[in-house]
Formats: sequence, C-alpha cells, structure tokens
Amino acid sequence: MNYTVPRFKADAFHCPFCATFSHMHWNRVFTTEPLLFAAAQCSKCHSRSIWSAEQGKTYSPYIPLEELVNGVMIYPDSSIAPEADVDMPADVKRDYEEAARIFSRSPRGAAALLRLGLQKLCKHLGEPGKNIDTDIRSLAAKNTLPPMIIKVADTLRITGNNAVHPGEMSDEDFDQVAEKMFDLLNFIVKKGISEPKELQALYEKTPERLRKAAEDKDAKNKAV
Repeated sequence: MNYTVPRFKADAFHCPFCATFSHMHWNRVFTTEPLLFAAAQCSKCHSRSIWSAEQGKTYSPYIPLEELVNGVMIYPDSSIAPEADVDMPADVKRDYEEAARIFSRSPRGAAALLRLGLQKLCKHLGEPGKNIDTDIRSLAAKNTLPPMIIKVADTLRITGNNAVHPGEMSDEDFDQVAEKMFDLLNFIVKKGISEPKELQALYEKTPERLRKAAEDKDAKNKAV
C-alpha cells in the first residue's frame, strides 16, 4: 500500500486516527497562548489532528491559515509512518519504529535511524553490514533484490549520511527522503525475506518425489 505521510496544509494524506487516505479540511485554531495552531479534520472519520506552526518574521495571534508555515503535528502523538512489515527483523524494527515516532519532529533524526536499520537489514540478508553501498549492490547482483534498488538506495544512503551533518540538506529534503526510506525498508523486507519464505513454504507443499526430481536436475545443471 502506498502511504502518504501527513503534511502541513496538504489536501489529503493518510489520517493518523483512522489510517484512511482522506481529504483534510484545514482551519486555524485560536487560543490565549502565544502560539499558533491549526487543525486538519479528516473527511472520513472527522477526527482532528492539531498542528503547531510559525508565521514568518512577525507574530500576530490572528494571522490567517494561509500565512502559517513549518507546521508540526503535535496531536495525536503517534507514528505517522506505514507499519513495519511483519517479517522485519526485531532489531531493524526497533530502529524503524523509533524513526516513525520522531519523524514529524525530526526528519533528520528519522533518516539517520532508518539508515542504521538499513545497515542491519543488509546484515540479516547475508551481507557484512558495514557499507550500505556495497551491500545493496551485492544483493542486486545475487538477484536477492531487483537492480533498480541500487538507484533508489544510492540516493537514500547519501541522505542518511548527511543526516548526521547538519546544514548539508534542507529540512524539506529530509522530510521527503525519510518518508521514502520507510517504504524502502519495507520493500527490502518483502523482497529479501517475505517472498523467499512464501516460496519456500510453497515448495515444501510439493510432493517429495517431485522435489527430489527438481533437486537432482538442478545438481546436474550445476555440474555441467
């Protein structure tokens, strides 16, 4: 499933309450606090997420929604990323879920955590886990992952490195890339762990006589 992360003043995204991709109705929220807030109401479940925002150079509690910028969702305080694949290894899942919890507040921190999770995931797939660039290329060469994964992972790996060097990328860039990294980890788990496991289960359902014949044929082909 393609997941659309909630974004400030976006017309539609996956609701943090009902998880449905829905149109959002945005409104200003006026309070006595010297802070600026907005609310996004889901057209499906009608729940409202609350966002803290900024207003350029000057402050006025009555500034219209159109002039608010840099909004961050403060309620609900929950993950706004797609759920981790059920076959994701436990240590990778811990990094993934921590990244999901902090994503709305720190895309930079989330990108760094997801890069760490990607390193661990490569190790689970039989690679050294020391260099993502080398590991991803090796997995593609072995057909564990499709070759196109190299282009995707290259971009996200670079961003992961930059995540620990402030100032090299804008917050908007981190926001966009961290979002894609959630999808990347889930995709790699699906291709590298889930699908092979499903194929193995299907193979084991085949009668033993047919399995033995297939194994003997493979052995002969390798010997040639």
